[in-house]
Amino acid sequence: MKLYVDGIGLFAPGLHGWADLAAILRGERRYEGGELPAFDHAVLPATERRRAGKSIKLAVDLAGQAVRAAGIDPTEPAIVFASTTGDTEVLTDICAALATEDRMISPMRFHNSVHNAASGYWTIAVGSRQPANAIALHERTAAAGLLEAAVQVVAEGIPVLLAVYDIPFPPPLNAAEPIATVFGASLLLRPEPTTHTLAELTIERTKEDGGAADTMHDPELETLRRGVPAARILPLLQALAGDSGTTVTLDYLAGQCVRIAVMPVRTAAHNNPNNQANQTPEAQP
Repeated sequence: MKLYVDGIGLFAPGLHGWADLAAILRGERRYEGGELPAFDHAVLPATERRRAGKSIKLAVDLAGQAVRAAGIDPTEPAIVFASTTGDTEVLTDICAALATEDRMISPMRFHNSVHNAASGYWTIAVGSRQPANAIALHERTAAAGLLEAAVQVVAEGIPVLLAVYDIPFPPPLNAAEPIATVFGASLLLRPEPTTHTLAELTIERTKEDGGAADTMHDPELETLRRGVPAARILPLLQALAGDSGTTVTLDYLAGQCVRIAVMPVRTAAHNNPNNQANQTPEAQP
C-alpha cells in the first residue's frame, strides 16, 4: 500500500507537537521527559470540554495538530482512533462502582467509557460526517491502527486522520495493565501527494522472517516505546524525521509484522518542521 503523510501530531511528557520530537529525533537535543503539557482541546464546545475525560482530550488534541499541520479541512478526512484501553480513568471508576453494594454507575461515566467516545467528541466538534473507526489490539494497537488507516486511504482513495494514544490506569488496575505514561501521535494520511506532503509510505503486512521490531537508539525514548503501547509507533516517527529513505518494522500479530518503507518528500513543510507544525489550516476545526 502506498500513501502519503501530510501532517503529524505528538503529545508526550515534555513534548507538545511534532517540531519538539523531530528536533530530538534529528539529534539536535536529548529527550529528557518532563511534565505533561496542557491539552489543547479548545475545539470542543464548552459543555463537551467539561464532560470529556483525559483520553478524549488527548485524542482531540492530537487530531487537531495533524489536521492543522496538513492544512486540511477537518471535516474532510475519515478517522481512525487507536487506543489500547481507551479512557482508563473512567473504566477504573466504573469498575470501582460495580464493586460497591448499590452498583450505581454514572450515565456520563458510561457514555465516556465506550471505545469510540473520543471519535464521537471529535466528529461532533468539527461537524464531520466521514467514517470514524475506533480500534484496539493491546500492545500492537499502533500497528493495527496504521494498517486500518492505510487500507482506507488506498481502498477508498480518501484522506484519513489516524490518532494513536494511551493514558495510564490509576491504581489498582495499573498493577494489572501497566502503562508508563501519557503518549499519543497522529498522522494525516492521503492517497496522493500535496504541497504539504512530508513523506511517502509503502506499507506491507508480512511474516516476521526473523526480523524483530525496530527499537529506539535513545535510551529514554526506548523506555517510552516499551512502556506505552501507543509509543510503539516511535520508530516510524524517527524515520519521518530523517532526510533519507529507510524501512522500519513495527510488531504486529504473532508471526507477523508491519513493514514501512519511508521516503521523504521535499517540501517547504518538511524542511521546516516549526512552520509545518504551525501552518494555518484551510478551515479551522
